Amino acid sequence: MYKNFLKDVEDILKGAEEERYEMRHPYVGTEHLLLSIMKHDLEIANYLKKYNLTYISFKKELEIVVGSSTKASDIVLYTPMLKRVINNAMDNAKEDNNGNVTTKHLVLSLLEEGEGIGIRLLIGMNIDIDKIYEDLSKNNKILSKNLELFEIGTILNDTVDNDEVVVGRDKEINLIIETLLRKKKNNPLLIGDAGVGKTAIVEELTRRIKMKDVPELLYDYKIVSLEMGSLVSGTKYRGEFEEKLTKIIKELENSKNIILFIDEIHSMVNAGGAEGAITAGDIFKPALARGNIKCIGATTRDEYLKYFSIDKALMRRFEIINIDEPTIEETKNILNKVKKEYEIHHNVKITSNVIEKIMYYTDNFITNKKYPDKAIDFLDSVCSKVKTTRNYSRDIKMLHEKIELLESEKKECLKNNDFDRALYIYEEKLNLKKKLSNYNKNTKKLIKESDIIEVLENKTNIILSKSKLNFLNDFEKNVNNNLYNMDKYIVKIKQIIKDNIINKKPMLKIYLEGREYLGKSSIVKILADSYPKCDFLKIDLKDYTSSIDINKLIGTQQGYVGYNDKHIFNNIKSNNFTIVLFDNYNFAHDNIKQMIKDILKDKYIIDNKGEKINFNNTYIFITDDKKNNNNVGFNNKSNNDYNELYDLVDYTINFDNLDKKTLLKYLKENNVNNIEEIIEKSNFEEYNYKNIEKLIKEERILIKN
Repeated sequence: MYKNFLKDVEDILKGAEEERYEMRHPYVGTEHLLLSIMKHDLEIANYLKKYNLTYISFKKELEIVVGSSTKASDIVLYTPMLKRVINNAMDNAKEDNNGNVTTKHLVLSLLEEGEGIGIRLLIGMNIDIDKIYEDLSKNNKILSKNLELFEIGTILNDTVDNDEVVVGRDKEINLIIETLLRKKKNNPLLIGDAGVGKTAIVEELTRRIKMKDVPELLYDYKIVSLEMGSLVSGTKYRGEFEEKLTKIIKELENSKNIILFIDEIHSMVNAGGAEGAITAGDIFKPALARGNIKCIGATTRDEYLKYFSIDKALMRRFEIINIDEPTIEETKNILNKVKKEYEIHHNVKITSNVIEKIMYYTDNFITNKKYPDKAIDFLDSVCSKVKTTRNYSRDIKMLHEKIELLESEKKECLKNNDFDRALYIYEEKLNLKKKLSNYNKNTKKLIKESDIIEVLENKTNIILSKSKLNFLNDFEKNVNNNLYNMDKYIVKIKQIIKDNIINKKPMLKIYLEGREYLGKSSIVKILADSYPKCDFLKIDLKDYTSSIDINKLIGTQQGYVGYNDKHIFNNIKSNNFTIVLFDNYNFAHDNIKQMIKDILKDKYIIDNKGEKINFNNTYIFITDDKKNNNNVGFNNKSNNDYNELYDLVDYTINFDNLDKKTLLKYLKENNVNNIEEIIEKSNFEEYNYKNIEKLIKEERILIKN
């Protein structure tokens, strides 16, 4: 009906209609508008408390004086006086707010009207209307919603959910409050890894301000979230960005009751500035130094060091508050606190055992994210999966169909002005919806461990369920088709992997020991090809004989060429399941060997940028040619190296050398004629299967010719 209404004003008008319907009044009047304003606008509601005027007291007065009828009409009609109040508010808005109607315009227009049920009730309650009008007209601090900051930013006080609670962050929130109340350097800077809950902490602070669970000095404050992209957008010409930002800073200084929140605050270092031009950080610095504005920033440690810390003057304006990743026990408490919200939203039952399982699987298998984000995200995914696979009963389907039919019939009745019938249908529909809601409440589906495993398998591609062990049969078939005399090793590898999957272990470390050309590397490659949706990383350690070759694996050190280039282990960060093959371990440099042992022991390694590369979602195979160990120079150092390696792996599989009996059988099965000649030329005692295929091909070519 009306244009140029801000969202909060639209919500208030809808709220007035709801108040009318709840009290079963025939029209929406000024009394319902006033009720809705006190219910939806916290700032004016707190102001009116000074006059002993609250939503509850006004509603009681309205019920006593006006009462209510037995039925409420579905037709929404505004009284002429309410329409006049809204039109006057629109006229007033044209003069001071670019035509955008705010709550302030509605209140002042209602008071200016001086008549109507709403005003008469206020007079009957001995409320000083003239004093309220005078205060609201003069005080810009109250209801100053015509700021440009509100147009490009988000008022968190209006968007945060009062039912959501952040658990275990009281220390950090208290530090933020202490910093905000300081005379100088009253700008907290939250630094922590992505996913540890920096934004959630600011939202919890906002929630506490709304609930008055903060020092009295912060009662009337609003926290406004601002993105640098919103500032830059729309500024096509030189100087527009600076002008826009300067105006916002002046608004902040004049308002005195606004806390600015800038997520990814490192972006302000270069925002809006071309080469050598002034940036957002340069414009903010003087205001931050004077202490005239309060600003909360949030960024990660890496981005703080890379971008923010280079501007020392800007850095001095902020008080750093480190936000650490919560422990497993703290995260478990968080999940237990929030699980009720997810139970209601997804209509599922989350037991304490489900929480325990989620913590185990996220801790061991999802290693590229941080708590509590990864645990909450995983819980949400599991609940969603269970909800989407729910088998609805015939009764529920029938209820949905009846509700849809009633809705269609109600629309026809309204078209034909049959309001009595429409009201009857509406009440019938409400009864069916209530019945449906009760049915859903009583049919909450339990989350099983199989649901958790299925979600985890989809996220990481690792196999953890018995039903998917068929790939091991494919592995056996593929090995037999490509390699010879591998039955013994196939059985061992299949059983090892099967046990690992059944026991839900995250990592597997196998050492394949034996001379060259026995098929050790090939059997691992075939396993990777047989494993569904698995990454395969083969590292031939013959190419890593120098100490500097470690840079290929974890990256070049800072200050050297290639520092920002991707390294070989980079893909493991993606958390996708990977089979890693360290081939020819005996050729590697000692530094590389030590790095491999560190991976086996700690399950992770730190790359050149200080980032953790976690190997939990990997099967690690190490192959080795032990013939070199019997040569001259084999010493205690080598013995110690291998003894340590044996202790770090889960299993060791020894591959036997090729003997003459096995070779004879192989040649006969391949229908080879000159068997003895091939055996003599192959030198199989030294090279095993290396020359066999080549000699067989040569013989067949000679026969053809």
